[in-house]
Amino acid sequence: MVDPRDDDTMSPPSPAENPAKPPAECPTDSEFAELCRVETEVADIEAPPQTVVRKGGTFESFRNRDFSWFWAGALVSNVGTWMQNYALGIVVFAFRRSEFDLGLINFIAGIPVLFLAIPGGLLADRVDRRRLLIWIQVVLLVQASALGWLYTNGTLSGGSNAVSALIWVASLGIIAGVFSALQFPAWQAMLPDLVPRESLLNGIALNSAQFQSSRLIGPLVAVALVVAGAGMGQIFYVNAASFLFVMASLAVIRPRFAVPAEVRLAGHRREGAVKTLLGGLQYARQNRAVGTLILSTAVMTVFGFPYMTLLPAIVNKTLGLAVNSGAYNRGVAYIMAANGLGAIVGALSVASLPSTVRRNRIIPFALLSFGVALFAFSLSRSLWLTMVASAFAGAALMTTNSLANTSIQAAAPPQLRGRVMGLFVTAFMGIMPISGLAFGAIGQFIGPSNAVLVGSICLISWSVLLVARPQWLNPREDARNPESGAASLG
Repeated sequence: MVDPRDDDTMSPPSPAENPAKPPAECPTDSEFAELCRVETEVADIEAPPQTVVRKGGTFESFRNRDFSWFWAGALVSNVGTWMQNYALGIVVFAFRRSEFDLGLINFIAGIPVLFLAIPGGLLADRVDRRRLLIWIQVVLLVQASALGWLYTNGTLSGGSNAVSALIWVASLGIIAGVFSALQFPAWQAMLPDLVPRESLLNGIALNSAQFQSSRLIGPLVAVALVVAGAGMGQIFYVNAASFLFVMASLAVIRPRFAVPAEVRLAGHRREGAVKTLLGGLQYARQNRAVGTLILSTAVMTVFGFPYMTLLPAIVNKTLGLAVNSGAYNRGVAYIMAANGLGAIVGALSVASLPSTVRRNRIIPFALLSFGVALFAFSLSRSLWLTMVASAFAGAALMTTNSLANTSIQAAAPPQLRGRVMGLFVTAFMGIMPISGLAFGAIGQFIGPSNAVLVGSICLISWSVLLVARPQWLNPREDARNPESGAASLG
């Protein structure tokens, strides 16, 4: 068997054969051209070059003070967010016992991401990302506090007020969606500012592990508070307080590896407004591997994510637990926590991958594993088997997402990074509300578990196609050539 590391057809041209030149998007000023060239000479989709190979172990990025503060603040805030997601799903389903209501609220809260993630990426390329993120946390704090106040004063009690309660939740959801759409690209694009290039892939994977850890911790903390006598309103208030931690962490960090504003803005000055806005889309079209990764992320979101949106209905209608009973509340929390535990394993596995592993060969099989896990999830009629399937689904989902995220982040040139990640966020989160609305309606018609079954079959079909067409995830030669005008992937 031929070692892929020795396969010359899979290796980028050597420096002697193809001297490194600044990509066309880089400024020509001598002061910044070299920095831009170095920043764009990043990881190949197949395997990272030695300059970005993980050198210090699974947790090496914690050696950087700013990254540690950023990671810790985000963990506390995301724990609060997942506590709120747990509580809000239960509150909304209790209004009318409707799967469609779950999908509708998910749609309304998430649809701003679809339209604003790409402009949000442009904003992240133009402004101070740290200050932008701080002000967004202030707005999200107020939104969570409003949910807590509305629940504690009885406005979100449902019953005869179900429609009014839905309108309140939807209105606050739109506010959160708009500012989250502006937050996500800036958050992703800021990571390379906090760690040196050789730790970039590790830092991205550890950030994914942080997010997935919160998926495990958040529901467990929420159900512990419920058992202790807290109401859903108190959980909303806890989430509001959690934003103070991320605001504090953002206030103390001083990014040491940020690309100078002159480099990030140089291309903007030469381009028209439309070309500037759509720079990430043009980049994805020019780079087949990046484009395929973004498309695969979209497929995963549309057909894979509804199982979490429909979870409250699945626990009630498939597993037979009465809504608002102690067993029901614990069942929802346990399945969410199992999913988060699996996701942590997936994210840490990516952070620990040796440099010799070709990531593009893992992604199709990880995506296939996700589809198979969802297939088993849809057929389960036992809480414990559902938890096991949820854990495997979480691991496969996060492995796929982390590999795609790290590959795209590492390949994106600094002056396009915010816009490219805006495109990734659109594929990962922007179309999630459309998926939630569609599968909420499907679940209302054929049952929530059957809706998950339909999604799993579609996901398996796409992943099998990727397995059969591995060249779709290999960089094209024109993407490697600096003369092509696209940033090099290898």
